[in-house]
Amino acid sequence: MENKRFDLMHVSTTLVAILIFLFMLCHSLGLLFGTADFLLSYLNIASKEPLKVITIGQTNFFKAIGISSLVTAGLFLVSIIKRETLNLSKAYVLKYAIWVAICTVALYGFLMRSVSNQQGAALLFFFTTLLYLVFSRINETNGQQSSLLLNNIALLPLYAVLFYTMGFPGWAKIFGGEAVIVRYIGMFKDSFIASLPGGIPFMIYVLGVLELLVPVLLIISLIKGEFRQTVSKLWLNYALVVTILTFVMLCFGLSVILNFVGSANLVFYAIFTFLMFVYINRSSEHQKLTEI
Repeated sequence: MENKRFDLMHVSTTLVAILIFLFMLCHSLGLLFGTADFLLSYLNIASKEPLKVITIGQTNFFKAIGISSLVTAGLFLVSIIKRETLNLSKAYVLKYAIWVAICTVALYGFLMRSVSNQQGAALLFFFTTLLYLVFSRINETNGQQSSLLLNNIALLPLYAVLFYTMGFPGWAKIFGGEAVIVRYIGMFKDSFIASLPGGIPFMIYVLGVLELLVPVLLIISLIKGEFRQTVSKLWLNYALVVTILTFVMLCFGLSVILNFVGSANLVFYAIFTFLMFVYINRSSEHQKLTEI
């Protein structure tokens, strides 16, 4: 029975590797050779307010994502040919393939955030988290001592994702002007939030401050070198906890006005951020055990 379970683990890992390879390969070709109208459809994925045109800068950014996707597909192909999924203790190429995939999805997420495509950015946030969990599984089996360089830079894409996920909307709430506040007043004017001290504008500014606090904490974490494998993740953990708190508050606000889709999306955000918190601290604990 144990051998069957072990074999099924290899089979499932191989299937996931093939899945990501095919996904990255097909979309890399679309991004590299697609027309402007085709790339615009990528920019408007799941968007409630689709854009009408795509700029040259956005087109070139998509080309860069296409190149990164093609590199990712190539690494997965090499890993599959080397049959690394059948022996994860030697899955060196596979680890790099997953990390480059994380970087690729993080780049795409940045583009979604930059055009205020919230739903598209959410999908890519969840995608990034799941890739990190796969990376964690491979890393634990492969051994922390392998590929020291990769282990020391593995968290950098996460910093970027948290930075723009919280920083962009936080900046908009604080510095976006009256139009942003008016939009939120229209959303919450019939709820009890409007009768709280300071009213709706005060609550929006509080959320904006919390969202901007996350990039500040991330910068401190970067300065202290917490992205490195052997360094304690105190400030990064603070950033993750503040992120979860912000998502809880946002979810409550949308739940009050019975916005099911928006509030459910924020439940996912909070839980996936918690999973990242678990991944980071589990990896730190695993590193300590390997040093004993």
